[in-house]
Amino acid sequence: MLMWVSGLSAQIPQWVIHPDYSSIKLLGNGYYVVSQDGKYGMLNDREEVVVPLEYDNMSQFKEGMALLYQNGKFVAYVNDRGQLTDVASHQYGPVASFAFSDNYLLVTNRTGYYFIHSKGGGTIGPFSDGMPFCEGYAAVKVPKSQKHVFDGASVLQYISSATGKPVSISSSDIDAEDVDFLSSVSNGKSIVVAKKRVYEYDFNEGVLTPLSMDGTDNKKARVYTPERLVAPVQQGSGYVVALKQGSMVFDGKMRLTAIHYPGQDPLTFEVPEDYEPEPESSLRGVTFDDTDLLGLSYNGDVIMPAQFERISKLSGDEALVLVNGKYGVLTINTKRSCRYMFNDNMDIGFEHKSVKTNVKVVCPPSMKLSLMSLTSCDEKLHISTDTRRETANVESAVLSYECTMSIPDIINLERSRSTTRVALNYDGLKFMPQEIPFNTWYVNNYNVELPKHQISGGKLEVEIVVKYTGESGYAYFKDVSVEAEDSVLSTITKVTEELYKAQFYNWKNEKVEFSVDVSEDGCPTISYPFSLEVKDSQTGKQKTESATVTKPVAKARLRTRKPAPKPAPKSDFKL
Repeated sequence: MLMWVSGLSAQIPQWVIHPDYSSIKLLGNGYYVVSQDGKYGMLNDREEVVVPLEYDNMSQFKEGMALLYQNGKFVAYVNDRGQLTDVASHQYGPVASFAFSDNYLLVTNRTGYYFIHSKGGGTIGPFSDGMPFCEGYAAVKVPKSQKHVFDGASVLQYISSATGKPVSISSSDIDAEDVDFLSSVSNGKSIVVAKKRVYEYDFNEGVLTPLSMDGTDNKKARVYTPERLVAPVQQGSGYVVALKQGSMVFDGKMRLTAIHYPGQDPLTFEVPEDYEPEPESSLRGVTFDDTDLLGLSYNGDVIMPAQFERISKLSGDEALVLVNGKYGVLTINTKRSCRYMFNDNMDIGFEHKSVKTNVKVVCPPSMKLSLMSLTSCDEKLHISTDTRRETANVESAVLSYECTMSIPDIINLERSRSTTRVALNYDGLKFMPQEIPFNTWYVNNYNVELPKHQISGGKLEVEIVVKYTGESGYAYFKDVSVEAEDSVLSTITKVTEELYKAQFYNWKNEKVEFSVDVSEDGCPTISYPFSLEVKDSQTGKQKTESATVTKPVAKARLRTRKPAPKPAPKSDFKL
């Protein structure tokens, strides 16, 4: 018996999302944004629809929230677990390209600007205008009359996302009525313009400080705007505010990025990036020299041969792959493994050029047998697909086939190690071939005897009897020949299926050493060595009379065939 220690596949790739979609976004939490036929929705990792595929568009997720559109209108928002809030009846329109920040989204409709909460717990507003929350604060225009939000007087203020209430930035010199411009908060500070002067407000200290080009209290270095009514001008993805000499540059969220002033190098300000680091992955795409398709590796081991048109996203133990023009998501289940068995893990003694045997794969019970098949990756192993057999219980799912194994190129009369290879195909995926070792030997089914021999006229004549001893009782087609030392000439004649006559000439030594070689078609040759005396032990002269001697004992040995050299592989893979 050969204890099974082989064929373990520690990584079982499986579909999380089958390749049926035009696009897929991996959210990294067991949920996925998918599109199909121009419609967007969401699935979970059980391929259950959590948001119907009926929306024309879906924004990127920010702070775990995304916006949904139908017919060009903002109709709902959804979190990254598929919990949806419908806002179609409010006829909101998101402001510019803003997303959720500090749990709030800035929207507008005919009644004003509002901040709606990500959990649908009410709104803040209305306001005459506003910018999104940054670092807990948002700059807004607060109308003095709720009846005239857009056409009445208003003042500029900051509101807090924690309380929803205004934050005072007044000082002894200015009050809310004097404020002409407020920027968004960046790194705890913002820009305030009041009475044409530019100030920096520190939210942590609650201090309003005049902004100067040299960082001093020098009044000549103070920054001024040309008009009382400050009007930001959109430029690219940001805004520009004119100064008496120069300009201030803001990003799309109205956070200060630079001040340009004549005759001096620009003052630049760092803005926190909205950046979500990509999770590290144990998966890598694998390229092959002879195909444009990609395979897949896990922790450096190639586990899938070339079969994907693209592997465009790797996240943790998941990969976004393109197959036949459609996207799907693969994962690696390290808790599932399959084992492969050949000949029921028994040794194989080859009596002839092939044996009937079996091959099987034992998989976890969660794997569906109907989606499973085995393919031979060994030219000597032929799997009979019509002998497929499935067995399933609470412990395992077993797929087995009957098969035919041809005799290995390298085999001995004693037990030795050999291998064969099969590959599992599951749910439309091809796995890397698995090598299955087994013990094998070549069974000697022949007995060779020399009943008699005689020397006459310089010729040694030998009778050779070759008997088949196999249990089947059927003598297979065989070839019998003799091999002698180089100086000896020899011939052999077949008399019957068992009886042969050999003749030897031109020997020079006291003994003629030769072998009787027996081989079946497609099998290695069994060689039986013999040694016969050809000189009189007393005179040392060559024997000329007939003689019968005791039957020599032959110890068979295998003359192994040399396999044809295999061509160098046409391709190699690269990570």
